[in-house]
Amino acid sequence: MPKSSKPVYRIGSGAGFAGDRVDPAVALAASGQVDAVALECLAERTLVPAIKARADNPNAGFDTRLRRRLTPLLPAAAKTNCKIISNLGAANPVAAGQAIAELAKDLGVSGLRIAAVEGDDVMALANHVKWTKPLTGRLIGAHAYLGCVPMAEALEAGADVVVTGRVADSALFAAPVRQFLNQDPSALAGALTVGHLLECGGQLTGGNYDTLGGPMPGNPLSAADFANLAYPLAHVYADGSADITVLDGVPAILDALTCTLQLLYEVHDPFRYITPDLTLDFSGIRFEQIGPQRIRMTGAKTSGPPSTLKVAGFMELPGFIADCEIGFAGTGAYERAQRAADTLRLRLSDWSDEQLSIDLVGVNSVLRAGSLKMAAPAEVRVHVSAKCKDAEMAQVIEDEIYTLTLSGPAGGCSVRSERRNRIEILDGFIEPSLVKTNIRWSHS
Repeated sequence: MPKSSKPVYRIGSGAGFAGDRVDPAVALAASGQVDAVALECLAERTLVPAIKARADNPNAGFDTRLRRRLTPLLPAAAKTNCKIISNLGAANPVAAGQAIAELAKDLGVSGLRIAAVEGDDVMALANHVKWTKPLTGRLIGAHAYLGCVPMAEALEAGADVVVTGRVADSALFAAPVRQFLNQDPSALAGALTVGHLLECGGQLTGGNYDTLGGPMPGNPLSAADFANLAYPLAHVYADGSADITVLDGVPAILDALTCTLQLLYEVHDPFRYITPDLTLDFSGIRFEQIGPQRIRMTGAKTSGPPSTLKVAGFMELPGFIADCEIGFAGTGAYERAQRAADTLRLRLSDWSDEQLSIDLVGVNSVLRAGSLKMAAPAEVRVHVSAKCKDAEMAQVIEDEIYTLTLSGPAGGCSVRSERRNRIEILDGFIEPSLVKTNIRWSHS
């Protein structure tokens, strides 16, 4: 049934990961159809280099794409009074806030109030974290997942731009909505659910979507559609329900199925999806198609806030990961690649399965034993990944790969070799009262 009340807030999804496109956020901000754009730009894999960069330079450690991303976005958002919320701050949100203020001045965008939310870095509290497994290496970083409250407080205090570090992705979207919701906890649960739906950008609107050979509902997206894919926006009501849609005329597939798939994305237990703000229950969520590319979401519930905050710890282990490939192409490529892989297994037979992985890219590198026997590929790459305690062990792996070009099956070519530090991510939990947040202001 149509709702009698009007939406209380309009929030758009401007990015779903660190390297996401820039233009969808600009289009949303410039449209005048959203009150805020939230950009989810941080993951564990992007936080690690940020931690290292900050260790080398106290003014670094935020997303290196910040300037490229915000140069077109800041002017567009300023013209429509659109708020910007993002975790572009990575390991150094305060420096990110200062960089945004300087960029705004360079662009001639004056009068912006930029709030940097700090407090997710709990390295100093590492001894208070209950880690899920022992620390067997050097801890280089520990970041708690913050909720929406400090970002919401910054917006309520007049921030035009809020930049954070490690927060729950859904909190980015719930933060600007929070002050407009009614006091029923299910309303915030709804806003957080909206955030979970919007946090991956184009994945909600037809990206990363296929029926795997079956008939595509509606019109399938073409390459041109994917190149210009609409990112979603939500009209949120005071009770936390929402109408999810896209800008008019922009290609998308937005229906109950794409929404359901995103709802369950990275969710282990739909009855207990834990966020820093609330533990969400998705079992009552309903998606109703109320128009072209327009879905009404209702039914979010919560069992209350969690007792702890999750912490992502980053542990550096001795040695390296050696990651190498060699290609085979043409007639008999698969058979030659398989012989090359078997040769490597014999040459490296003193390595344990825990230390060494050898697979064929395009054949069994993803599904391993579950791979189906397909038609023989015209090109195959033998891939080796090895945990090496030191540089000498890594050199052994690289040398064995290169040796195949002279002393292995015919046609080995296009060798790729890299080494990277061994960084292991481990989970922990901390008492929320120990995590203190703060807002640092900058102005353009």
